[in-house]
Amino acid sequence: MRIALVGLPGSGKTTLYNALVQKPADVLPGVPGSAPHVSMLTVRDPRLEWLRDLYSPKKYTPATLQLEDHPGIPPGLAKSDRRGELFGRMRDADGLVITLRSYATDAYAYDDPDVDPGRDLELVALEFLNADLDICERRLRKLDEEWKRPKERDRVERERSVVRRLRDTLLGDKGAHAAGLSPEEEQIVRGFQLLTAKPVVLLANLAEDGTPPELPEVAFNVLSRFDACAALEVELAQLEGNDRAAFAEELGLSEPLVDRFPGACYRGLGLRSFFTVGEDEVRAWTITGGSNAVQSAAKVHSDLARGFIRAEVTPYEDLRSLGGMKEVKAKGKQRLEGKGYVVADGDILNIRFSV
Repeated sequence: MRIALVGLPGSGKTTLYNALVQKPADVLPGVPGSAPHVSMLTVRDPRLEWLRDLYSPKKYTPATLQLEDHPGIPPGLAKSDRRGELFGRMRDADGLVITLRSYATDAYAYDDPDVDPGRDLELVALEFLNADLDICERRLRKLDEEWKRPKERDRVERERSVVRRLRDTLLGDKGAHAAGLSPEEEQIVRGFQLLTAKPVVLLANLAEDGTPPELPEVAFNVLSRFDACAALEVELAQLEGNDRAAFAEELGLSEPLVDRFPGACYRGLGLRSFFTVGEDEVRAWTITGGSNAVQSAAKVHSDLARGFIRAEVTPYEDLRSLGGMKEVKAKGKQRLEGKGYVVADGDILNIRFSV
């Protein structure tokens, strides 16, 4: 899963990125088209660690997130001819972490130097709304041309109806996620990769002694929020395990950001894990909430989805409480589920298939 760190210039995105990946990266130039910094983050999961200890597998594979630090968004970019270069890369991400400056700095991104994360959030929302609206309007113009071909009219009318609903939602200052599209309608416009349709985590980047700010409701699909001081977190990330834990405790932090961010972001963006276990490998697989058994099987291998018969499902908590798969089966806690079964977070799956 690809997670994009986005925000205005001077919001501390790259400082946050450095704290998370524990290696220095320079602040990206505020130029559309600049390639983002990219690193992989491991999502620590105590459940998977327990399964590893139970099975002692040859291979252990936790879930990961691809973290991308994108250039800052200059206010007014959505009206620029170069907006596609920056926003195009962001559109490829599965979720967004919007970083908001909540500390004083000389690196102002706009004429008003006051610390106002609520204003900054509204500026980012405006940029994304305008960019998404532009995509919808350009597509409608193209559909008007395609409608002139009689054989295309049924398809064009279906798509045009969906795109018009999206456009009208955006014109009402609401994000694309609020358009109320059915799964079939979402499939029609999936290629648009609208920014205001993506799941969002808000991160207020605080001063060392800062307090979490109040933030307005905006046109984003905000699923969670957390606060951190990125400058302090960089210092923490440079320490070794015991020293890091002691310094974090001294600062009143339950755990450093490098330890809590991947899991908080993973869950905050509506992601879930199911597990496959055995002597060869214990592995976590990432799915979105609501994924069914066939969609989950496809994460492991396309053949499992194509030839899906049934899924053997063992809830992690049952395995943990009973101590082993033999005991789980003896107690009748393992179930057989069909294609439509919605996989729960922590399910242990064994897919029966035939191709």
